[in-house]
Amino acid sequence: MKNVYSLLILSLLLIVTQSSSIAQTAGIPGFINGDKVNMRSDHSTQARPVTMLNKGQRINIITSYQPEGNYNEAILRKTTDFYSEDYGYKLFTLHQGKAVLVKDRVGDMYNVSFKNESTGNIGYAKIQSHLLEFIGGDTWYFVEANGQKGWVFGKYVTYY
Repeated sequence: MKNVYSLLILSLLLIVTQSSSIAQTAGIPGFINGDKVNMRSDHSTQARPVTMLNKGQRINIITSYQPEGNYNEAILRKTTDFYSEDYGYKLFTLHQGKAVLVKDRVGDMYNVSFKNESTGNIGYAKIQSHLLEFIGGDTWYFVEANGQKGWVFGKYVTYY
C-alpha cells in the first residue's frame, strides 16, 4: 500500500512539475538503482545515449512518460554469449540490461536487433524468450544528472 501512496504522490508532483516552465531544473530527488544505465535523448531504447549513469548516482526527476504499449522493445534479463553454429567459437556477448528490438518470434526464440555501441553497427541474434523482459508501456523518466538532461527507463529509477 505504501508503494501506491508513493506513486500517487510522485504522479501529483510530476503533474505540478509538468505545468511549470520546461527550463525548470528542480524536480523530485531520486537515484539510479542499476549499473551502467543509459540516459537517452528520447524515451526509447533506440534513442541516442546522452551519458551513462552509475548505481547510486543522484538525479532530479523532472517529468515522466508512459508509452501506449510499444511491445517490440525489450531488455536482456541475463548476460548471454552467442556462438558460431558451424564452428562453436564465441562470436559476441550481450550483457544484462542490453536494449534490443524484437523483430518476430519463431517457437520459443525471438529474432532481435541491437546496436553495437562501440562500432555503431546493427547486429542480429536469436534469443530465447525467457531471457527477454518486454518493456513496452513501462514508464520512462526525464531526469537531470550532473548538469545533463535525458530519459531513463523507469526500472532503473528510484525516488525518495
